[in-house]
Amino acid sequence: MDLKKSDIGLLVALDALLEHESVTAAAQTLGVSQPAMSAQLARLRSLFNDPLLTSSGRKLVPTIRALEIKQPLRLLLADLDLLVRESVEFDPSKTDRTFSLLATDYVHAVLSTALLQAFVQEAPNARLAFRAFEPLTVWQNLEQDDTDLALVTGMNLPEARQRPGFLEEFTVIQRKGHPRGMSPFSLDTFCAQEHLLVSPEGGGFVGATDKTLAETGRSRRVVFSVPSFLLAPTLVAGSDLVALVPLRLAELHKGLVDQFDLPFQSPSFAVDLLWHPRRQNDPAHIWLRSLVARIAVAS
Repeated sequence: MDLKKSDIGLLVALDALLEHESVTAAAQTLGVSQPAMSAQLARLRSLFNDPLLTSSGRKLVPTIRALEIKQPLRLLLADLDLLVRESVEFDPSKTDRTFSLLATDYVHAVLSTALLQAFVQEAPNARLAFRAFEPLTVWQNLEQDDTDLALVTGMNLPEARQRPGFLEEFTVIQRKGHPRGMSPFSLDTFCAQEHLLVSPEGGGFVGATDKTLAETGRSRRVVFSVPSFLLAPTLVAGSDLVALVPLRLAELHKGLVDQFDLPFQSPSFAVDLLWHPRRQNDPAHIWLRSLVARIAVAS
């Protein structure tokens, strides 16, 4: 490939072609005519000395070479975009940028309303995407440039930049009108209830609380296990089960459930903000993480 014969616009066209695997769709995305995009594809084929996209029935299929360069090209264009953006003062009220946040469903639930309101007020033309949390792929998401910010708990990623988000603690919830009444939970009362357990891995009936109870020679009966904290308040509200959930989540559902202090010591946990180092000096990203941190502390 002769770099003297290339330009950034040509690489942007290649990115669109590889993303859509369609000349028509790529042309529509970039706002050019189909013949113009076809001409750019011809130039790209000459530049790379490779067909890049080949016909297979009614669609175009990327070649091995095209698949090899797709992700590096996306990262290169992201860095070029960042280089240009850094030279311009960021004004959230004028941006049409799309931001993406990676977090657990619980974090999305407790922050989403305030974040939405902040975006409407401060960045009305921007877009915000919440993405599902997969612990094993957090760094991959950040590195591939499809996630601006990850909100995580207890995760050590030495490669990532990090700042504190907020501290959270657990509380006990029970339904309104629960037959045990509204007295504070003693350890005996707590252990006498039937419990719902949130098991993020799915299917578990033993958690950190059971280990804490075992240290005092006690146990509880867990009869229901769910993979998400978001399910707990509704299920508790419709049964006589009790459950431990993060305090902010309980506050969101105070119309459904009552909450109580735990009858034993339970450590709080931190939710931290992580991002890729390439975003460190991006003015838009600085605004985003400042906004998220501000809302997290206030939530």
